[in-house]
Amino acid sequence: MKSKIIVLFVAIALAAAGITYKLASGHSHEHNHEHEHDHDHDHSDEAQAISIPGLKTAVAIAGEGWDTLDLAGRITVPSGNLVQVSPRIEGKVTSAHPKVGDTVRQGQSLATISSVELAEARAGYRQALARLDAARKELAQEQKAAQLGAYSVRPLEEARSENVEAQGALSDAKSELAQARSELAKCESEPAQCTARLERAKDLYADQIISRQDLESAEAEYKMDLAAVESAKSKITQSEARIAKEKSRVDLAGQYLAREEKVYKGKVVDSKALQSARSAVTAAKTDVDAAADRIRVLGANPNGSGDLIAVVSPISGRVVARQVNTGEMASPSTVMFTIANLASVWVEADVYEKDLSAVRKGQSAEIRVDAYPDRVFAAKVETIGDMLTSDSRTVKIRCVVNNSEGLLKGDMFAKVALITGKRGSIVLIPKQAVLDEAGSKIVFTPCLDCPEDQKAGYSACGSYDKLVVETGSAHGSQIEITSGLEPGTEVVTVGAYQIKTALGSGKLEAGCADH
Repeated sequence: MKSKIIVLFVAIALAAAGITYKLASGHSHEHNHEHEHDHDHDHSDEAQAISIPGLKTAVAIAGEGWDTLDLAGRITVPSGNLVQVSPRIEGKVTSAHPKVGDTVRQGQSLATISSVELAEARAGYRQALARLDAARKELAQEQKAAQLGAYSVRPLEEARSENVEAQGALSDAKSELAQARSELAKCESEPAQCTARLERAKDLYADQIISRQDLESAEAEYKMDLAAVESAKSKITQSEARIAKEKSRVDLAGQYLAREEKVYKGKVVDSKALQSARSAVTAAKTDVDAAADRIRVLGANPNGSGDLIAVVSPISGRVVARQVNTGEMASPSTVMFTIANLASVWVEADVYEKDLSAVRKGQSAEIRVDAYPDRVFAAKVETIGDMLTSDSRTVKIRCVVNNSEGLLKGDMFAKVALITGKRGSIVLIPKQAVLDEAGSKIVFTPCLDCPEDQKAGYSACGSYDKLVVETGSAHGSQIEITSGLEPGTEVVTVGAYQIKTALGSGKLEAGCADH
């Protein structure tokens, strides 16, 4: 028969002189209770037979065991999920809405800024629109004049004159370039001679043949020659730039001349004034687009008005820091808010070189933190580092954890258990059900040997078996039982320690069947 203990009804505080009397009363009371149970079968009376307040039990379940690689880790926030919000433009803060801890959504306005720069940009945009409107009116007038035949051969003569002038300017620029190159060649021959003279002067000065003043004169002459070379090079650069400019002018003049000749010969009504009007419209459109782009760069709408601009949140998340208040000045270097999105977090841990073969991408992992000792957070290995640290010989891995409840916080310490292999069927029970006793592991199970137990289906008489078990790995709040317990067995989870204490103090008697 298994070793068993029975919980007797004894008073919590017993006087030394009245222990025998109290124990006898307890037996008598229990006997009366059993008699009442036989007649009334009242469930509440049966529950009173358990003398451990708040006692709870759980059923051992069959599960699958697995081996783990245990690591120390730290919770970090993904780089894209932690942003510092700054304004794009300098100005005075007119309002700042969210507080630390508030939840914000992507695109939500966090603050407004009054900016002189925005007001100037919008004024420039309005001026560009006005110039475009004027240029369009001018073009309309020129087109109307052209339709009435107001132009003659004069535009053709002007085109020819401009082409000749452009050709002459190009020829002058080429002559200027040739002269600059000749001057450079002459200047480049001087430094070599001057360098020799300078070296000779240094030697003479060292031998005290010439004075310090003579040496300085030689050095000044050398520097003047170098400056002359640089000046000649600069003239060549300027001449080349002028040639490029004049070539462009010649090309444009040639195109203009060809167009005017075609217009004149084909009797097509066109004019230089009309082309100028069209160019003015194109230039005005360019100015409008540039002014609108400047306003967009500042983060505002070109069609808006005023000097106020909204600072919006780039992501959805929670405000974890706020460094600005209404009335303060802010600029692009000012961090106004820090927004964190912790819907998912990273857990980073270090793996020793000898354990790397057990780690792979996509591997399942269990994450535990001290703040929630009974919670296990599922994770997957996302990245494995490519370089080992020279001192600790470890490589960093990163796991991704769903944190939709927001329980995990940045910089929390975490325990990481990488699941490295499965191990068949095992028995799982809550860890709190297992106690230590003389180097062994024990659990208590409700005894169902008494008639009352068998009739009620649970330990109505308050008796419990003590079983010696062997344990394996822990998985969250559960622990493996490798031997000594079958699936479906009920074990005491809350109150097991009180039962063990009562047994050690002699307040409990062994033998459920005897009771």
